[in-house]
Formats: sequence, C-alpha cells, structure tokens
Amino acid sequence: MFILGEQMERRLITQICYLYYERNKTQQEIAALEGISRIKVSRLLQKARELGIVKITIDYEGVFLDLEHQLTAKYGLRNVIVVDCDEESSAQAKVAAAAAFYLERNLCQNKTVAVGWGTTMRMIPEYLHPGDETLLFSPVIGGHGTSHLDLHASSIASRFANKIGCKSLFLLAPAFAQTVQERNIFLKDRFTQEVLAHSVQADYALFSLGNPREAGTNNSTIKSGYFSEDEIEQFHQEDAVCDVVSILFLNNRGQSCCENITGRSIGIGPEKLKRIPTKICVVHGKIKHKTVKIALEARYIDVLVLDRNMALYLLA
Repeated sequence: MFILGEQMERRLITQICYLYYERNKTQQEIAALEGISRIKVSRLLQKARELGIVKITIDYEGVFLDLEHQLTAKYGLRNVIVVDCDEESSAQAKVAAAAAFYLERNLCQNKTVAVGWGTTMRMIPEYLHPGDETLLFSPVIGGHGTSHLDLHASSIASRFANKIGCKSLFLLAPAFAQTVQERNIFLKDRFTQEVLAHSVQADYALFSLGNPREAGTNNSTIKSGYFSEDEIEQFHQEDAVCDVVSILFLNNRGQSCCENITGRSIGIGPEKLKRIPTKICVVHGKIKHKTVKIALEARYIDVLVLDRNMALYLLA
C-alpha cells in the first residue's frame, strides 16, 4: 500500500506538471480541476523539481551571466554586461547596443550624464529610442576643430539629446589648450565654468577608454586631431596604455603619465570624474585588454560593458 501511495502521488504530481507546463493551465485552474487548493498545486510543482520529474534548462547562447558575475565579484563592480564577439568588426556595434539597452533601463528622471568622446561613444545614440526629456547630457572634456567633429564630447552629448528628446550642453573650448596659461584663461570663462559644473555634479559618467599606442587609422587618439606627432611619440616613450577621456593617461604600471599633456586639458579632472556616483565604461577590442584592467584597478569604473574575449582576459 505504501508503494502504491507513492506511485499515486507521483501520478498526481506528473498530472499537475502536464497541465501546467504542457497545457498552460494556471495554478488556480489546476486546483479546480483536481479538487485541491492552489497552495497545494504550488507545493507539488516545487516537489516535481525536487524529485526530478521536471528538469528546467536555460539556453544561455549569446548570454554570459557567469562571466558577468565573476567580473562583478573580482573587481567590485556594480554591474557588468558581456556581449558575444564572433567578429572583431562587430564587437563595437554590439557593446554600443548593449550600452544603449542599459541606459534606457537605468537612467532616472532629472539626472545629468557626463559623456566622453570617441568612436564607440558616437555609436551608442544610434541604438536609443526617444525617452526621458528631463535628462541632461554634458561633456566631460572640450573639443572642436576641423578633424572628425563627430568624435568630440560636445557633439556626442548633442547626439544623445537629439535621439532621446532632451537637452545637452556644449563646451566652447578645445580639448587641449596650447599652454597652461591659455588653459587657465578658458577655465575662467563663465560659460565654460557653467558647463563643467554640470559635468562635475553629474549623476552618471558615460565613456570609453583608449589605448594611445594603438596602431592604424582606427586609433581615435590620432583621428581626433588633439595631439601633435611629438605628443603621440611621448605616449610611446612614457608607456601610456590607458586613456581615460583624455583627462588622464596611465602607464603599464597604472601610474599617471604624460602630465604635461593632461595639464593642458579643458575638462573636469580625473579625481572629479572618479567622484561621479555611477561611472559606465563601454569598451571592446584586444588592443584594449590591458587598458581596461588598469582602469578597473584604478577604480574608474562602476558599470562595465565589454566583449567576451576581454572578459576572459580580465578573469585569467
């Protein structure tokens, strides 16, 4: 009788699982059909998993939750999004789209976003939808000239605002002055002070990272037109491998370098960037593996959007 009782209970559990998973009946509907309470139905569904009658599998294809959780724990991050990277050429678009997805679900009303510059940053607004008109986008650093205007922080802030339907600020100053004295003149300008004050007090910072020694025409450092040939050579001499919005350069040991260059930058300054509550970094590519590791160890990142190969490197 005992064995028969167990068999009948298993039959009831299997019947309930059939109705719930195969026939898409609600727990309340199953309770009425079987003449038992809805709470009993819920308990039997749970028991079905414990007995192995129901085995739940999750298709993780294209999703890397385990890597994300490991990175969050290892580097003390608030959130991580890892995207697939079958082809290096598509990784930039994928991290940009993932960043847009994150922003749409996490930016709150009446908040300010300080934005950086570069090709990855320029791409993110393409994947956004019209949304919160109370947001304000403000540049982290200046930037104007005749070379690749769409890479500059003010232009990117404007792209975000136009796509979402909100406001942005424009910093009417170059990214770098010719001399420290010229920089000080720019920083005394009332309009420059107002824009940088918004950026300093931002709730979010959104930026990518650069490797100043990256070769080829894809190097945003070269495309920006910010730096002379002598300064680009200095990046190599001082072993600069991490460009943090061009307000800070770090060498292979995580130490600040090329300070004669950053001393002429017209932006908010690295310590003020670090104090922004949520710093979101969007980055991809093998050339920037060491770049990201150094920025993480220097505590400039709270939320990281990256490709899978970079994630594996950071966990190695």
